[in-house]
Parts: sequence; structure tokens; C-alpha cells
Amino acid sequence: MNWDLTPGTHMSRAELHRRFGGRIHPRISPSKSSPNVLLFTTSTAGSRFDGWTGQHVHFRGEGADGTDQKLAQGNKSVLRHVTEGRALRLFRQPETGPTGTVEYLGECRIDSDRPFVWAEAPGDPHRPLEVRRALVFQLLPLGEPPRGLPTAAPARLERTVTAISATALANHLSRETEVPSRQAAGNLMIRYAAFLRWTESASMAHYRITTGHSVTPLYVELLNLTRNELVVPLASCARPGVWEALGRLRDQARYFETSPRGALLLPGAPDPDLAELLRGQDVTAVWPCGPLDFTRADPKAADAGL
Repeated sequence: MNWDLTPGTHMSRAELHRRFGGRIHPRISPSKSSPNVLLFTTSTAGSRFDGWTGQHVHFRGEGADGTDQKLAQGNKSVLRHVTEGRALRLFRQPETGPTGTVEYLGECRIDSDRPFVWAEAPGDPHRPLEVRRALVFQLLPLGEPPRGLPTAAPARLERTVTAISATALANHLSRETEVPSRQAAGNLMIRYAAFLRWTESASMAHYRITTGHSVTPLYVELLNLTRNELVVPLASCARPGVWEALGRLRDQARYFETSPRGALLLPGAPDPDLAELLRGQDVTAVWPCGPLDFTRADPKAADAGL
């Protein structure tokens, strides 16, 4: 059947599939009865990175088994649509379910120069700490830009390290308040920053980092410029979180020419074995020792017997 829909056309998804083929449930629906791949963007978590960048339509890939998304099945049909002689047809689908009314937004094609970028997000919204890599396809509209899509951040080709305000950082952290451990770590960081301002008149900065390979920025929550010390907060002294935080320190420090030293901001004093681990990694431990005060164990001071 020839394609006869124009942008702005509304119809039930069931009728759409009856006419043009494809499956009624997935976000990516390749058709066997017509040369089309039907794409459906929604306002749910599965469409978190969908939007219009000013140049590309960003469309998140599919696959929610807890592992990184792969260029297989529906994702492969998007990537290879030109080779397979298929058109990409983009629709907006409301939250009324897969059989509700959808709106046709227009035809797109994959950007052959940079067909996709990566994003990092929970694979399951009910498990926000299980983060994996998701594909984000970069599509070029064949005609007018699609209307009504949310604004999406363009993928940068280069690394950037940008100082941001405390307000911008707070806005980022506010999106993570559904995770109690992150909220607790953020509150601990606020207390520590107030302590540094009061007792040391410390200069502090916050940063947003783009890597050039992902649309998900990295956030440096606190760089103590006075001490040249990168601080990562933790809500627990449990080993899995400590291991992750040590890796985060190493990862983020390499973006700064000053080679900042690392510090873990802990909710309580480390036990002797954890203290030994941090000394071996040349990482300072910082923890509260009262409602307003903090203390620290510097590995160099410990090595010197101070």
C-alpha cells in the first residue's frame, strides 16, 4: 500500500497497523507488508531521550533486559533502513495505551555520518540504580521539523568541562530524589560544603562534563579548589558503593589539568579495613563528627605517622 498519511494525521494505532503492517506494542515496529519502519515516541521512561535537537530527531533504541542495548532486531532495522529500502515513519503516541490514537509526525532517515550516540539511564524505571547504556538514534527529518517533540540536547563531538552554578547542580540532583541513597548523599554534601565555607573559606566549584560519545553528561558535585580536592559523597560505607565511588574519582579527575586528589565523603567513620583500602588508593576519608563538624583522614598524614 502506498503511504498516504501527511504530518498531523491522527488515527488509531490498530488501524495504522492494519493498513501498513508491523506489531502493535513495540516502540520500533518494522513492517513485513509495507516498506516502512514505524517509530513511536511517548512521554514514558522508554522515550526519555527522544526529542528535537535543532538538527536531529533523537530516538531511543529498544531493549530492556538490564544489559546495554544492542544493534539487533528493531534497532538493526532502524540502522539499516536505507539499505533495506524502508522509510522511517515517526509517530507520537499518548499514554492511553498501545491501541490508542497516534499522530504522524513525518518521515526521517538515519544520519549516515553519525547514526547513533549513547546515553546512560536505568533500563527499568523501577530499578533506578541499575544503569546501562542505551542507543539514541540520530534521525534527519525529510521535510519540516516534527512539531511537538520535547527539546533534546545535541550530541557534542568533543569533550567539554563546564563550570555550573550551584542552582544548576541542584536542579540535576533534584531529578534523582526518587533514589533515597542519592538524596542522602546530596544532603551530606550540602552540610559539608557549608562546613568548608564556614571553617576554611574554601573556594568550591561544580562542573558538567560531556565526553563526546554520550548525550548523558557527567556531573562533578564538588571540587574544593582551595585544596585541589575532588569530593564524592556516599550515603553508606558499604563496599559496593565505595568501589563505585573510587572508580568515579579516577574517572572524573582525569578531566582536570590540575590532577585533583580524591576524597570520599562518608556518613560515618570508616572501619579499619576500609580506612586501609582508602589509604592504599591515596584517597582521603571525610566524615561528620557532630551536627556541624567534619573530620578527615589524609593518607599522606597517616603514612607520615601524623
